[in-house]
Amino acid sequence: MIIENIVCGEPDKFDLTGFEKDYVEIEWYEVAKKILYKISKNGAEVGIKLNNDRGIKQGDILSIEGNRALIAEIPECECIGLKPLTQVMMGKACYEIGNRHSPLFYQEDRLLLPYDPPLLEALKKCGFDAYKCTARLITPLGGQGGHSHSHKHGDGHNHEHGDEHSHEHNHGHSHEHGDEHSHKKQEVRMYEITHSRR
Repeated sequence: MIIENIVCGEPDKFDLTGFEKDYVEIEWYEVAKKILYKISKNGAEVGIKLNNDRGIKQGDILSIEGNRALIAEIPECECIGLKPLTQVMMGKACYEIGNRHSPLFYQEDRLLLPYDPPLLEALKKCGFDAYKCTARLITPLGGQGGHSHSHKHGDGHNHEHGDEHSHEHNHGHSHEHGDEHSHKKQEVRMYEITHSRR
């Protein structure tokens, strides 16, 4: 299926009683992407092509077909958590994190940011009681939920989050969220889904 509009961005106001619910996972760094290709938890192919600046949020109802509802789900991921106790410490935390161009979220009375071992150690050295945790990153500060940045690792490769602009960070570990051709691949796959319905 092709999703071009979000059916309901306020799921609490939509009664899904009696509906068969299917979920499609959207990573926190994908929420602002205009084009996505996904497989739902029930195995349905989903092409997402949105023309709004709002992006996708946790719980958005993406599609209603008969008694079936497709719902966006932002999965939990590894994070750094910290809870500055004063306004001065809050400002210092935002300054230190901002200097490293990390997306920043605020929920459950704490700051959250994507897990980055060097950044975690840097925050501890600055005197913060920072810790590793698992959370769903859904409430960005400054509206940068789809903020894009790339990481440079010890093996010399990069990977990106988002699609708007990039920043580089040096790390000593390796992980990957996609490749530089993923956007083109998604466009091709969406074309195939669209034309398979004809």
